[in-house]
This record gives sequence, structure tokens and C-alpha cells, in this order.
Amino acid sequence: MRRNNTPLRTAGKIFAGILILIWSIGPMYWALVVSLSRPAALTGSLSFVPDPATLKSYVSLLSGSGFDFAAALRNSAIEGVATMIVTVLVALLAAYAFVRLPFRGSTALYLIVLGSLALPGYAVIIPLFQLATGVHQVDTYQAIVLVNVSAILPLAMWILRSHIAAMPVEIEQAARLDGASTWTVLSRIIAPVIAPGVAAAAVVVFLSTWSAFLVPLVLSSTAHTEPVTVVIPQYVTKYGQEYGLQAAAGILALAPPVVVVLWLNRYLVRGLTFRGVTG
Repeated sequence: MRRNNTPLRTAGKIFAGILILIWSIGPMYWALVVSLSRPAALTGSLSFVPDPATLKSYVSLLSGSGFDFAAALRNSAIEGVATMIVTVLVALLAAYAFVRLPFRGSTALYLIVLGSLALPGYAVIIPLFQLATGVHQVDTYQAIVLVNVSAILPLAMWILRSHIAAMPVEIEQAARLDGASTWTVLSRIIAPVIAPGVAAAAVVVFLSTWSAFLVPLVLSSTAHTEPVTVVIPQYVTKYGQEYGLQAAAGILALAPPVVVVLWLNRYLVRGLTFRGVTG
């Protein structure tokens, strides 16, 4: 028999929800306050509402003062989108092969690939840098994208494999009886059915790439490929910190991931909480 919520239990849930909200939104709100405050106000005590508010930090940031932040946003977008497309495509093909086209040793190979997630990036970043240097790929988009793909591919493959494995194989068999090829089955039947899983994998890959720091830090040597995660720390100098510029940069860098998550939120929740296909 289920017990009804008592007033004390309800109050506790509300209090816990408020704490979680403050913990999650508080830092972002404070960054917004700092970004809208005058430089003189940052040396004293700040109020929770900037008075008067100013967009000077944003104007200075986007006008290219010191660093070309607009170029850094472009680099992050290029690297994030390219990594997302390549990773999801390769992960979909690999997941389908492991589920529907098993071969001798496929289970062991899958576990080895999945186990590579436990390998820390800093353990292989120097050999990867030496390899990129040897083939003259340092400070290029393709080097950063390929390394990011190799790092996040096992996770994306794991997400998609669970969705494909839960699909009734009879759907594919019926399509093959009508003369559909493997690529047709994969692109026109499987991919649309597991669209929530594809969206979940795409969001996870994009967010991981957008927030990546170590890989672009090592493989980017100029502003040509430096993303926002590498550019923002450069506003700290030995003479002081540009708090307003850092806060404004953080707010602008936060906007694209938030838009992507809100846009695909429904598919993201369904994809990550997937428990199987029924019918």
C-alpha cells in the first residue's frame, strides 16, 4: 500500500528541488551578473543585480579585442559538428555490424573497443601529437576531429548497439525479401526507427566535443583551430584576470550546447532511457 505524501515529505522535496536548482543555475546566473557589470564594480562587492548593467564585455569580446572570440566559436562549431557527424555515422555502421553481422571474435572485439573508454586521454595524447607532427597535421581541423572521434566513438556505438539489438529482426527480413540491400535497410528502416538513440548519441558526442580541452590544447597551435575552451583561459595573464571577458565568453560558449539540448531534449530523454522495442 502506497503512503500518501505528508506535508513534511512534500516540503522536503520542494527544499531539495530548490537546492538542486540553485546548485545548477547559480553559477550561470553569477557569470551573467559578472559579464554585465562594469569593470570598476568587479574590484569591489558585487550585487546580485548589476546596476547599471553594461554590455561592454560582450562588445569588447565580439569586436576581437585581444583574441578573436568569434573565430573560436566558429572553430568549436566546426569541430563539434564534424565530430558528431563522423562519429554517429561510424558508430551506426559498427553497431549494426556487431548486432546483425556477427563474426568470430566479434564479442571480444566489441568488449575491447568498449573497454577503451577507461583509457585516460592524457595517457595517449603525447603519442598522438607526435603522430600528427609526423604527418604534418598539427593545427588542422582533421587532426582534432579524428582524435575526438576515436575518443567518443565507443560510447556512441554502445548507445546505438542497444537500440539496434532491441529491434525485431523480422522487420529487416521483410525488407530483404523485397530486395532491399544492407545499406537500404540501415538508412531507411533502422535509422528512422532508432531516431531517439541517434539523437541521444549525437547530443552526447557534440557536448563532449564542445567541452573538450586537452585534445585541442595540444593539437591547436594558433587561432586557426583553437576552440572556445582553449581561448577562454587565455584571458588570464600574469598581470591580472579579465573577469568580465571571461564571464561573457562563458555565457556565449554556453549558448550553443543549451540550444542543441533544448532542441533535441525529447529525443535525448527517450534515447538515454531506452529499454527496448515492443510490438
